[in-house]
Order: sequence, then C-alpha cells, then structure tokens
Amino acid sequence: MKKAFDQISKIISLKDHSQISQNLKKYANEIIVVKYGGSAMLNPKLSETFYQDISVLIDSGIKPIIVHGGGPQINEALKTMRIKHQFYKGMRKTDAKTLKVVQMVLTGLINKDITINLSKKKIIALGIAGTDGRLIQAKKYTLTQNKKQIDLGYVGNPIKLNSQLLINLLSAGIVPVIAPMGTNSVGTKYNINADLTAGFISHKMKARRLLMLTDVKGVADSNNNLIGELNLKEIKVLIAKGVIYGGMIPKVNTCMEAVKKGVRGSVIIDGRVKHALVKELFSSKGMGTLFRK
Repeated sequence: MKKAFDQISKIISLKDHSQISQNLKKYANEIIVVKYGGSAMLNPKLSETFYQDISVLIDSGIKPIIVHGGGPQINEALKTMRIKHQFYKGMRKTDAKTLKVVQMVLTGLINKDITINLSKKKIIALGIAGTDGRLIQAKKYTLTQNKKQIDLGYVGNPIKLNSQLLINLLSAGIVPVIAPMGTNSVGTKYNINADLTAGFISHKMKARRLLMLTDVKGVADSNNNLIGELNLKEIKVLIAKGVIYGGMIPKVNTCMEAVKKGVRGSVIIDGRVKHALVKELFSSKGMGTLFRK
C-alpha cells in the first residue's frame, strides 16, 4: 500500500494525506468497473495517464474491470469501407455489414491495443468480448416510440452475465478488458452499447463503484456549474426540466439503474482530465457527478 500511497500523493496535492489513507482502506479488495472511451482513449497523453491510473488502482488492492467503447474508431472504419450507418437516439443501427465492422474494430483492434498497453505497465490483462466464454447473453434491443417499434438491427440488451468467469480472472490477479458484444441462446451476435454493458456488469458483479469516463465534466446545472452529487429523485426532476438532455440522458439512466440494483455509487467523470480515476477515488471532493440512492 505504501507504493500506492506515494503514487497517489504525487498525483493529488493534498495537505491532509489522511484522506488518501481513508480511501485506500475503503476501496481495498473492492471491484471497480470502468467504462473507458472518448478522449481518454483517443488522446495519447490521456490514454497514458489512464494506464498509469489502472496500475495505481491495482497497487491499491482494487480489482478493476474495464469495459471499452469504440464509436469514433467504428465510424472511421465504416467510412473507409463506404458503409453507410445511422444512429437513433444514441444507438447505432446495426445491420449485418455494420456488425462485422463493429466486431472487427472492438475485438480485433481496440481490445488488443488496451491489453498491450496494460502489459507495458506490467499488468496482466485479458481482452475478451461478451461473446467469449458465454460472458454476456443478450436479447434483441427493443425500442418503441409512439407505439411503433423501431428496428435497430443487431443491437442487443444484456440479460445474463457469466459472473464466475470474471470472479476467476480477478482472483488470479487478471484485469478483464471487455468488448461490449453478446450472443443469444442460439449464437446470434449483438452489438451492445458500452455504457449499458458497463452498468450491467457493475451491478451483476456487485461493484463498489461504476466510473464512466466521458468528454464532459459531469452533470451540469442550468448555469453550467458541475453538480457534485445527485440522488435518484433529483435526476428525474432534472430530466423533466430539460437540464439533463440529449446524449447525457442514457449515461445518467445507466448510472441510476446501476445504483438502483446495488452499486454503492456511480460517477460520470471527465476523462479529458489527467489522472481522472485516481483523483475521483482518492480525493475527498472527487471530480465528477456522483449518483447515490
């Protein structure tokens, strides 16, 4: 723990280091699910500090599970292949051609890049997709608007997790790096939203925290000031008033659902800030919006 304490002290400038000691005790041996994407993944300097943060978490006795996205990289691949694609309410419509590209980019490119970069930090990581080892069983995602069903194609909703597989990996000191895909009972593959996957895994694994790295500072009020903490009742009011809107709604709903189902706290964090994970977990103020019951 001393190594972790020294590393955290260098990252966080605090006069009272007792806060670090308290948080080290609080999170020791706890599972933390991290949704990794956005600038934290695309910016080389930010991705380097992300991997440093994962190393600090492991030295602190935390058991991280990483769920990654890959939207921009998938968009680029589709553009290169001249495959047209659409989004509907933040969900990628996924036909058979698009699904092949999604699988190629998520499992063949991004997933392996993450495990390679973790290995450079002497971290043992295993990159897997939700399609491996029956990790994530899914059903077709259904979306209804004005009593009309919207067909998104091969987009899935996670319904069952092979928790024991992840427990075995964590017990062996291995960091699972998960690509957000799944299959149904007959082997049909589905593209699953990464935020949704992270939230699902966090409550199924009884994680202490769900940390969602985004390209915003967190949830802002009507004056664009960061809201440090929200409970479930307050969220509904802010959505109704239009303070929380657009692409932030599904992220907030994912955090809210995870908390409802037993995660002690979910946090939307600004992944554009260096060492966002360490600053959130080990400083008293944190740096994003925390969701509690």
